[in-house]
Amino acid sequence: MTRPAPGARPPSLRPISLTHHPDHPAPTDHPLAEAVQAALAASTDRVVIIEHAGQPLVLKRVAVRPRSRLQSFFVRWLVKSITGQALPMATLRLSEAASSVDFEAQRLTALAHAGVRVPKLIHCGPGYLVMAHCGATLGDQIGRWPLDTCRRELQAEARELGLFHRAGQWHGAAQIKNLTRKGGHTWRIDFEETFGDLVPLPVAQALDIVLFLNSVSLVAPFNEAESRQLLPQLLDTCLAENPDPRVRQTLVRALPWVAGLAWLTAPLRGRTVKGRERKGAARLAILADAMSSCLRPR
Repeated sequence: MTRPAPGARPPSLRPISLTHHPDHPAPTDHPLAEAVQAALAASTDRVVIIEHAGQPLVLKRVAVRPRSRLQSFFVRWLVKSITGQALPMATLRLSEAASSVDFEAQRLTALAHAGVRVPKLIHCGPGYLVMAHCGATLGDQIGRWPLDTCRRELQAEARELGLFHRAGQWHGAAQIKNLTRKGGHTWRIDFEETFGDLVPLPVAQALDIVLFLNSVSLVAPFNEAESRQLLPQLLDTCLAENPDPRVRQTLVRALPWVAGLAWLTAPLRGRTVKGRERKGAARLAILADAMSSCLRPR
């Protein structure tokens, strides 16, 4: 399939040229390590694109702080309600990611060995990773595409997610902000979530689908009516490519909880904060309706 060429770098990822940084001359024996230290000193951003030896690289720091205890308790309760299995609070609060990059480094290596398109791990240091740059994210590109192109590309992503799951894999952060484009292919990024190692594989895969669908809902150029038409199609595609009944069963068990959350947050739909519409409640409603239409017996 011919795909649109990757667009410009996301504005939040400010490129910093470090090959000849005036305050941090690169030693001949460890030029990359010196370039990384210069980038860490020059920017407080968690993810920074650096230019080194003529190549763009991605420098990623560990999580600045873990999730709040309230968020962690809620996720733990929801997972236990759906799966019957309680997750450790340390995992839910990203405590491991806040103090180490080992888990993400190990996952990148394992996925690469399995043939999954993930960034090449260049260097792993104390509190940071350096990876190959794999293009702009789908979330940053999709708003510039015509509607028909968006539909076609998202269907392709749903198929890829299903095939990824069929190969026995899970992502943990399958939102379109964690999918990039390079060389006409999709690459997966961001593997710091550890819960997938602690729950049955179909549960982790079901959550991937939910995260993917939720991230697509109401994203430009899709309005509410178009999102309501698109999400059931994407869900059907994911499940067709990975027809594991356990994934469907997990989604069926999760449906009452998603629908309940959509009902509870209904009063928040259309609310604005500082002049900007908050779309979370509307997305939950669209997601719940999509799951209901696809998963309930016809």
